[in-house]
Amino acid sequence: MKQRGFSLIMGIFLIAVLGGIAVFIGRVSTMQHQSSALDEEGAMAYQAARAGIEWGVYQAVINSSCVVAPPAFTLILTVPTTPLSTINYSVAVTCAETATTEGSAAIRVYQITSTANNAAGGNFAVERRLTSTISICLANCA
Repeated sequence: MKQRGFSLIMGIFLIAVLGGIAVFIGRVSTMQHQSSALDEEGAMAYQAARAGIEWGVYQAVINSSCVVAPPAFTLILTVPTTPLSTINYSVAVTCAETATTEGSAAIRVYQITSTANNAAGGNFAVERRLTSTISICLANCA
């Protein structure tokens, strides 16, 4: 009895298996690139939010008040991602001011919240929110 066509079936099987492996490797590579890009976007959003916190702290320390009208100050930062394109991160900074006393010391407490997002300007919508609380002694500080 002659066995005919066995090598053809084996060849088709090998082509299908190798094609499946190639598709799998392509998908894993794409996921790794997306994960890396998302990590970079998150780092840029964090730094933009941190810049908003630093602006709020500066306003509290230098101006003795970080409450502005309207209550939220919006800061627009441009973070270049490549020499040819930019992604705009908008940073909303809000500040709550509370006056209190501790013993005979007059203290002002500021709670500053900074929210940065790229409004889906890149491949991914990313948002980071940071909150910082600072206190400044105004009188009778020992």
